[in-house]
Amino acid sequence: MSDDDIAERPDDQDRPEPRSLDELNEAVAGLETVTTALGRQIEQVAEKLGELIDEPDNDPRLARWLTFLPPEAAEDKAHRKETPLFTLAHFVQYYNETYVGNPGTRSVAIPDCWLDHPGLVAEIATLAYTWREAHLGKRATVRDAQYWHDHWRPGFAERMATEWVHQRCRSDGHKTAGAPARPDRFTLDHRERQERAAAQSSDTEPHSGSGR
Repeated sequence: MSDDDIAERPDDQDRPEPRSLDELNEAVAGLETVTTALGRQIEQVAEKLGELIDEPDNDPRLARWLTFLPPEAAEDKAHRKETPLFTLAHFVQYYNETYVGNPGTRSVAIPDCWLDHPGLVAEIATLAYTWREAHLGKRATVRDAQYWHDHWRPGFAERMATEWVHQRCRSDGHKTAGAPARPDRFTLDHRERQERAAAQSSDTEPHSGSGR
């Protein structure tokens, strides 16, 4: 049998009719709709997986040794729009409600002017996040929690009393001592965004002409 014998004949009744351009465009549009819907579903699944495998702070289980509810933080799902300054501010409140000891000891409250002391801000930041790592999430261990109490907190209290804060800051209000206050990077970023937005707004405003 030759190739001509098995070739499709022009008058073959079973030969499918060619599809018109409109039909092809309609089929392509349908495929695009399905693809878009699948893309949204993939994004939703990816977002859900991200929440499940995100930082240990998202783990809802609190450590058995954590006696009090943890301070709110920017890492919590309810406060994702906040900056780490939110975490630090709430940790300072938690610290002052928990770790202030006997009068005359170094276990004193963090003063309200803590943001005006750069060295103190830097120490509070690491103290807050080491506390969270030792007390929250799947990777928290009682050994790390006790080490935080035995090592990190006493060292912080010692330096706060002797190096970062003037004694008057704890009784009569802020007194400049040591490095001067300066804006943190989160405040600078916020200011830069505001200035950019203001510049863009002024560029898009219509300018009134002076001619008649």
